[in-house]
Amino acid sequence: MTTPFSANWIQRLPPSLRHVIHERMSRKTFNDGDYIYRRGEVGDNQYQIISGSVRLRAVSERGKEATYVIYGPEDCFGFLSVLDRGPRPHDAIAVGTVELHRLDYADFEALRTLYPLIDRVLCEHLCQRTREMISLYESGAFFRLRRRLAHQILFLQSFAGRPSKEGYIELDLTQEMLASSVCATRQAVNKLLKEWSDDGVLDYHYGHIRIIDPHQLHMLAQQDEPE
Repeated sequence: MTTPFSANWIQRLPPSLRHVIHERMSRKTFNDGDYIYRRGEVGDNQYQIISGSVRLRAVSERGKEATYVIYGPEDCFGFLSVLDRGPRPHDAIAVGTVELHRLDYADFEALRTLYPLIDRVLCEHLCQRTREMISLYESGAFFRLRRRLAHQILFLQSFAGRPSKEGYIELDLTQEMLASSVCATRQAVNKLLKEWSDDGVLDYHYGHIRIIDPHQLHMLAQQDEPE
């Protein structure tokens, strides 16, 4: 999934090098709700999604949950702790049945030594991701829920969205996940989703979002003065 918000750093490499990396990868399947890794663990592997979705989240000491992002096919995750050997900064949880490519630490280190371009590409990728995180932080710090929610739906669909037969973009996302990603209550998020559904911006049914009018959703993500 190559988008302005692409999480696929491997796609930035030449085809021949992408092939070399994929040859070093193994496959692993997770069921819905399985932990791929937990916050605080040592990072021994990084991953690329073959099919399904993966949610990155954190839980506070009081049990409050924050969803950072939901990744979809071809997206990569888990490489930060493999790069610096630091602890995992979040949980990674399977959303539905998920099949992954897994690259072990030893293989990754060997590839970095053989192909210095990998480090340069990862550096560029991390620069892009840092800009995206700053944009999300500004959205959460300065703008009201209406704008934050529209911005977050667009952000999440850029990773995990998929086209429907009718040409719409669809996204599997519960109200709880969406609320935790914008630091709001489920009731407040439900109220806005219902309003936007009535206005023809999107449809929401049982953890499934269909974006009907992307232009209007982009407008909602740009409207509203800072608080």
